[in-house]
Amino acid sequence: MKAAIYCQSGGPDVLRYEDAPDPVAAEDELLVRVEAISIEGGDTFARRKIEPRFDPHIVGYAASGEVIRVGAKVRGFAPGQKVTTFAFQGSHAALRAVPAATSWIVPDGLDMSIAAAIPCGAGTAALALDLGGVQAGQSVLVQGAAGGVGIAAVQLAHRAGARVMGTGTSAATLERLRDYGLSDAISIGATSVRDQVRGLLNGKGVDLLIDCVGGGALNDGLLALKDGGRAVLIGVVGDPGRPVNASHLIMHRLTLIGCLLGAIMAETPVHRMIASLLEEAARGDLRVPIDAEYRLSDAAAAHAHAEERGRIGRVIMVP
Repeated sequence: MKAAIYCQSGGPDVLRYEDAPDPVAAEDELLVRVEAISIEGGDTFARRKIEPRFDPHIVGYAASGEVIRVGAKVRGFAPGQKVTTFAFQGSHAALRAVPAATSWIVPDGLDMSIAAAIPCGAGTAALALDLGGVQAGQSVLVQGAAGGVGIAAVQLAHRAGARVMGTGTSAATLERLRDYGLSDAISIGATSVRDQVRGLLNGKGVDLLIDCVGGGALNDGLLALKDGGRAVLIGVVGDPGRPVNASHLIMHRLTLIGCLLGAIMAETPVHRMIASLLEEAARGDLRVPIDAEYRLSDAAAAHAHAEERGRIGRVIMVP
């Protein structure tokens, strides 16, 4: 099969489009012919920062496609079905072997590119809001609001009845997010996030922070929380090693929660939650914008675009 592989971590140019061995599905896995690949934040982070475990290594979390083989212990799936899948590696290829436990049947009529983007993007957003205990009438700040997780978080928080604020580097991009439920745009670099938020809330902080960025942005967002507020950390695209001000957490009684969806995707409540999000997207109740589409053979360019600011939604690759 063809795949986008790399042998050492680095920039997008480490990716090469080459032949790779066909994967073999284990007893609890599906073999899937890939139709759409969603480039996730974890994909670009791994490519930049984590040395590959295999030589060559196929990166990638999320892909949708058609089942072509079912492992002996798998139930509920059959060859010919359209599925969307998750694993911590292997999406950037024409074929992938993936656990059936982290695969979902795609509802009729749902675009396969959108289906590929839902488990990680909307799934993470839904889990983060659940961990944060979002309620109607609360205020929520989403940092990195224009990304795949951020847009889903904006929509789901708005649907829960919250006032949704979002950060971004492009004022024009943030304005486009009003169609998804964004109430207030917070432009990075104008004045501090804290000052902008408290200016909008008459000196008060937000009830809940959903941070898709990490690093310095997390510390800025924590300053925008009200006393007793909650923060859910999703992203580490900023400096992952930057310390958090523990004194500020203590003095203001803040709760900081880490959110890693991939580790619990196979758990029944989480699996059902993602299945529900797929159904919502098929009905049109959840919007999943696609920013751009590339061929898998252009994976380096696709990754470079996925790391650009000012986008809305996911970058998709097709084999």
